[in-house]
Amino acid sequence: MNIKFSTTHKIIIFAGMVILACIISGCGTTPNNALLGAAGVENTTATEVAATEAPTAEPVPTEIPIPPATGHIVYVSDRDGQMNLYMTTPDGIEQTRLTVSNSEDIMPRVSPDGTRIAFVSTVDDNMDVYVLDIASRAISRITDAAQKDTSPAWSADGSMLAFVSFRDENFEIYVANADGSNQTRLTDDPAGDTSPVWSPTANEIAFVSNRFGNSDIFLLNLSGGVSTLTTNPAPDSDPAWSPNGNSLAFKTAAGGDLSNICVIGRDGLNQNCLTYGPSEYSSPAWSPDGTSLAANAKQVNGYGITIFNIIDGTTTELFAQGIDPRGAPFWSPEGARLVLQTQVDGNNMELYTVLIPTNEFTRLTTTPAYEGEPVWGRQ
Repeated sequence: MNIKFSTTHKIIIFAGMVILACIISGCGTTPNNALLGAAGVENTTATEVAATEAPTAEPVPTEIPIPPATGHIVYVSDRDGQMNLYMTTPDGIEQTRLTVSNSEDIMPRVSPDGTRIAFVSTVDDNMDVYVLDIASRAISRITDAAQKDTSPAWSADGSMLAFVSFRDENFEIYVANADGSNQTRLTDDPAGDTSPVWSPTANEIAFVSNRFGNSDIFLLNLSGGVSTLTTNPAPDSDPAWSPNGNSLAFKTAAGGDLSNICVIGRDGLNQNCLTYGPSEYSSPAWSPDGTSLAANAKQVNGYGITIFNIIDGTTTELFAQGIDPRGAPFWSPEGARLVLQTQVDGNNMELYTVLIPTNEFTRLTTTPAYEGEPVWGRQ
């Protein structure tokens, strides 16, 4: 049987054949790599997209915040005609006169809890130890000997005081209760015994004596037992306890006004000098965390404060033009600042604080008078 196709049928059959050929050949429009990608082979297009993703931002380091200054600074001033005790806030805004007698009041020492001040007052040409209660301003007389009593030092718990007395015609170390009762002589040596400093953790007192013909550092217990800490050929002085009571810093003389700053264990071992060469150092002062020592020093640019890191051996120099520190610096309770007595432009003695991380000096006093012997209390 003959089958005849019309023109329309021919077109339909031709179109169908084209479609079938496209299906078989994939129409020739799909790249081979795309088909391979569907089968699990790496897809270049996907890789390129992943490579253009935004990178993760690096964390931005943040500055360590500087803690605010706390407590009060007690100091000596003759702005009202004679040496008296004053107190100021750390910013210098609120300054208060603490003693108002006609006596000469010096050597303030703040109790460990920050509520009382032991000091020395000269009345009728004789020096005695007194204690002032900061809150009430009440003053108690601790010693009343016919001879000089000086250099008070608080016990760790604030219940007792050590001091130097000449009542036996020789400088000796005494202790007493904080109310002045039970005064007891602890040393008895023809040599002079001075500069008592009480351990912050034990009933031990470091002091200076020349009983071996040279100034050395000794330890004293409340039973009167004495042990020797230093026996250096040069004179040693200005002992200062570390906060944990394990070590003492001190000065060892190097001729004239020069000295070095050294540290020794409470057991007399591991003596080590922190300074690379002698300078005009003041008494050393420990930071509250026990990692550093600060001392006034003559630097290349003049007088400044040098901080010795006893952990890694590094030093930091604090300095400001026209400000010459004198005497020993004193740390703030939080350890970010120091208060210091300074000679300003070669004239008056004034008080400054210095913010250690920024070397920023702030003037606290501006009177045309002597301002000195600052100590920083917790309250």
